[in-house]
Amino acid sequence: MSTNFNVLRYSLLGAGVVYGAYHRYSLESSVKQEHAANAYAQEAKLINKAKAEYAKLNAPKTPVASTGSINWEDPNLDIGSALESLVAKLE
Repeated sequence: MSTNFNVLRYSLLGAGVVYGAYHRYSLESSVKQEHAANAYAQEAKLINKAKAEYAKLNAPKTPVASTGSINWEDPNLDIGSALESLVAKLE
């Protein structure tokens, strides 16, 4: 065999090894990015769920009682919201 043929053969072998290493690195990198995106989406979902639960637990108290009656002698009564609730009942 010729020396030129051996040089070409080993050059191609080396190029294949380098390409294989580069391709594997790019595949691993894309998988890591996908896992990071999934983890971020899961954390965002949990944060939104926690915000909704917090808003549900700390909802502002309405001046209208659950029976629908309004305590007009309450010093913290919001006249605007009380009148709006009465108008809503009429509709």
